[in-house]
Amino acid sequence: MHRRLSLTGLRCIVLFLGLFWGLTAACGVQSQEAQQPAQPLDGAALTKQKGCVYCHGEHLEGTEGKAPSLRGVGLRRDKTFIEGQIRNGGQSMPPFGEALTNDEIQTLVQYLSQMKEAPAKTNTDAKQRPGKKH
Repeated sequence: MHRRLSLTGLRCIVLFLGLFWGLTAACGVQSQEAQQPAQPLDGAALTKQKGCVYCHGEHLEGTEGKAPSLRGVGLRRDKTFIEGQIRNGGQSMPPFGEALTNDEIQTLVQYLSQMKEAPAKTNTDAKQRPGKKH
């Protein structure tokens, strides 16, 4: 004797198959992602991706009226200060603690703290006197 499948029973089977297929597909995607190694974060690339260069300049040389040079910041500031400045902002810099992940912040701190080259000095404030002619 054959039983007829009720509409409710059919819905349950379709739902089960849909869930099974969805979970199988999701697990397949996760296993493919897990096989690909994560790309290491690059501090120089992050300064461009996250907009640091907008205020600090293309080469972090600083921009007049916006932000100071970050060249040589590793000579002037320690990692704790750099991290606090990025996370909490200060002076005219906005906070980026919620806009960046912890890994991104740590990568930027490491990158900036290694910047030990002093920035090029400009003599725009010094008044130049015309040379004497003999």
